[in-house]
Amino acid sequence: MITILSDHTEVGERLNKKLRDGKIETEFISLTDLDVGPCYSCGGCTDKTYGQCIHRDDADIILPKLMKTDVLVMVNPVKWGSYSFKMKRVFDKCAVIGDRHYYCKKGELVKGKIGRVHTLVAIGVKDQWKNDEKSAFKNLVVENIKIMNIKGSVYMVDDSNLNVCLESVVEGLNQ
Repeated sequence: MITILSDHTEVGERLNKKLRDGKIETEFISLTDLDVGPCYSCGGCTDKTYGQCIHRDDADIILPKLMKTDVLVMVNPVKWGSYSFKMKRVFDKCAVIGDRHYYCKKGELVKGKIGRVHTLVAIGVKDQWKNDEKSAFKNLVVENIKIMNIKGSVYMVDDSNLNVCLESVVEGLNQ
């Protein structure tokens, strides 16, 4: 199962259609109308309500779906070389579905996992990319992939390469 978590409706919906046309099972979650609050780093999910955030919001809708997915595809507009505001909040809250124990792998601290996610695909969308912003976004995603101890890839979409990029994503997910 592939879950598309999208804060860029047009690109997310186009990718979802391409995957479904190829008979790939997807779950599409648009962040447009969802309200996800910040992670307060209160530790409640590791103590009081183990595995659940004590701050109730629309993450309660998203997280159970992410627990059942094999591949998470994040589609979001890039601001300052980072995830969008809404995507960052969801990504922070995803920590509750990760293993709370870190260990060392090849000199890096990594987390185990509870859910089935084994691959993260991040698609950054921007009208025009600057090289330093491309580099910052790629480095951010690569670091997240390392910490999560999973496979992953990064794609950067702009108006000039949208169709080619989506075809590359679909091809990569079919392998």
